[in-house]
Amino acid sequence: MPFLYLPILIIAIVGGVLFASLSLYFRSRPLAGANIVLAVYLIEILFVHVPPIPLGVQIYPADIVFALLFGAVMFRYAIGMPKLRAFRWILIALFLLYFISVARGFALFGLKQTANEGRGWFYFLTGMAYFSSFSLSSSMRKKLMTRWFVASVLMIVIAMFRWVAVATGVSVGTDWAEGGTSIRVLNSSAAFFLAMAFFGSMFLNLSHRGPKWQRRAFYVLGPVILLLQHRTVWEVMIVGLLWLGLRDARFRKKAKGAIVGMALVGIMMGGFVFGYRSELISGTLRNSATNGDTFLWRVVGWYQLVFNNFADNDNPTLRKLDRTIGQPFGTGYERMVLGAHLPPFTVPHNYYVETYLRLGIVGLFLLILLYVSGMRRMKRMRPRFRNHAYPNPNFWHLVLLSQLCFFLTYGASYDQSILAGAALAGIRLKGYHLKTPKEPCLTGSSSGEQDTKESEIGQRLGEGQSDNSDPV
Repeated sequence: MPFLYLPILIIAIVGGVLFASLSLYFRSRPLAGANIVLAVYLIEILFVHVPPIPLGVQIYPADIVFALLFGAVMFRYAIGMPKLRAFRWILIALFLLYFISVARGFALFGLKQTANEGRGWFYFLTGMAYFSSFSLSSSMRKKLMTRWFVASVLMIVIAMFRWVAVATGVSVGTDWAEGGTSIRVLNSSAAFFLAMAFFGSMFLNLSHRGPKWQRRAFYVLGPVILLLQHRTVWEVMIVGLLWLGLRDARFRKKAKGAIVGMALVGIMMGGFVFGYRSELISGTLRNSATNGDTFLWRVVGWYQLVFNNFADNDNPTLRKLDRTIGQPFGTGYERMVLGAHLPPFTVPHNYYVETYLRLGIVGLFLLILLYVSGMRRMKRMRPRFRNHAYPNPNFWHLVLLSQLCFFLTYGASYDQSILAGAALAGIRLKGYHLKTPKEPCLTGSSSGEQDTKESEIGQRLGEGQSDNSDPV
């Protein structure tokens, strides 16, 4: 009989060794981690519904990826532990609250129900912990942004193909569009992804940094985001553009030309893709801009979840505990909204409400503190951060601000953890001393001069390497 378990034992040992080896590989390679996260994200965008891997329980590709990254985080902290600054302690506290809620959920609802509701949180927290544990040099940030732009181009290609399918009435268009007539063929997470590429491109254009195709990508990204019709993303972009206009005089000077350029590209794109079906654009855009029913529906749902969700618990002590550290994962978000019953799996469409329900008032405070302290810390770092925070120090500040706005009506998706983690991490300035002669400002230089200057700076900073040194 013992021999019957030998194959299982061998598989477990081989699997454990393989898992540890891959985690060690990702431990010191943040760009490889970004590659695999973006690859899985693009697969989900392309196929919409990725089936789970049949291993007795439902395991998705993202589960495996973020389990490996979690192992890499453990190895990073166990081997040459990076200095635990305040934001890392906040992340550790959020993880602790998360695992407490998961453990309570597992005891009450079982593995499947708990995992289905809690896996998104695991992805986002793990990604934040992983990417924020690296102090990225300017050249590594440049490579990271290049990957982001490449992924954005692939998303635009996917969106164009789906728009053509919708415009021509191909039946497969109903798989991506509501009723086969909507042109909202990418979800809000993908639209927000493109918005971050839009701002990255705009900052590159203002600073005359990076390849030309990246500096001019916002001319295409802007119209694509508009046509995707996610109002929350529109509002995030408006906030970001206003914030940028207040902080950068160069943007105010170039704004009119950029708007005209994007308008021309949008007209040509709409005419090419939709042709004689122009009513699809005008009708759906008008509905997206004027219909306020969705927002009212969400606000009423938030009220029900925040004020009535704990009323069913007759135990006052347990009710206080739920409000403090959150209800167990698997509890669901069942509620009555405007006379309609919403099942437990209907998400709140507000990450702050979701955080309050699952991690309690303590978790909500820690989440906001993480972002606000990250933005304040970055503001204090700017004099020494200026020439090395590719594409621009304000961009990383805007990443955190944009996510705070996006969370008002949507939850966090794991792709956002890449840029948020990089923004929180700061930049590695190993070997760089503040008393050295001032470096030439890269802003306003020609592309060739900028690359030369950046290369000289990179040699002094030892760019392109990854270590456990803490950012300045």
